[in-house]
Amino acid sequence: MREFIELIPCHRLPERCLYINGEPMPLCTRCFSMLLGYILMPFALLASVSIPLWIPIAMVIPLLMDGFTQRWKWRTSNNFIRFVTGLLFGIGQSLLISTIVWQIVNWLS
Repeated sequence: MREFIELIPCHRLPERCLYINGEPMPLCTRCFSMLLGYILMPFALLASVSIPLWIPIAMVIPLLMDGFTQRWKWRTSNNFIRFVTGLLFGIGQSLLISTIVWQIVNWLS
């Protein structure tokens, strides 16, 4: 499992990781929470949810704002913000994909 996780592109900076038993997780907080959001993808597909595209797009924007404002050194982020924005991004991206899939399915049928 560890070998699989190491294939995921992530900077793995210890100060940006959550800690378990005093050890940093193998992924940073943001990447970890994005993966949690992706777990919802099968549920979104099974529910055949079709929502307006602006909703998942809006869920992606906080991560972009947090990431870019931190990269441009306008401010410093923290693990709580990274977790929330990563989770929103993962859920938003999952919903975006499932919505597009269901729109294609409906269009083809």
